[in-house]
Amino acid sequence: MSETTDSKIDPTTKNENVTVTPEGETQAQATAANTAEAADPVLEWKNKVAYLAAEIDNMRKRFTREKSELMKFANEELIRAVLPVIDNLHLAVKAAKDAEGKIDPGLKDHPVLNGLVKGVDMTLSHFEQTLERAGVKAVEALGQPFNPEHHEAVAQATAPEHKDNHVSSVLQRGYSLHGRVIRPARVVVNKASN
Repeated sequence: MSETTDSKIDPTTKNENVTVTPEGETQAQATAANTAEAADPVLEWKNKVAYLAAEIDNMRKRFTREKSELMKFANEELIRAVLPVIDNLHLAVKAAKDAEGKIDPGLKDHPVLNGLVKGVDMTLSHFEQTLERAGVKAVEALGQPFNPEHHEAVAQATAPEHKDNHVSSVLQRGYSLHGRVIRPARVVVNKASN
């Protein structure tokens, strides 16, 4: 006989090549017992219910996460539409500061002109604070290493005061909403001279 030592011959069968498990069952009996357990409809339904309960719980968590993400970025299009207004307010404040030395001395201390410049500056400041409370932040760019995820290179320049492949000037500010860039900063990237 060429069977292993664990195998035994079942005396109730006529076939002498039947393998017996250590518990004394034949493979056919063990398979029949497993099939009977699998065919038990109550056990099968319990497994299905447990599986579906887990699926429902996973769906509930996923829907909650998706709802949170949707609410977080719901105003993205509105914010994108407002960014050019902020750009124009920045340009107005910059133009007023650049023109300070060029203004006629008689107008330099004029209350209407000073009030107008101060009003535009306050409006810009209030606008930026409101957007910051909504999760909008300006992308840091000047002097930073160029990062294509946050910066859009529109030109190259050679400036000895800046490191190679760093932003040497910002042409248009970039913004992020809750950490996601909604508009990259348009920048000039420094290239070191050889």
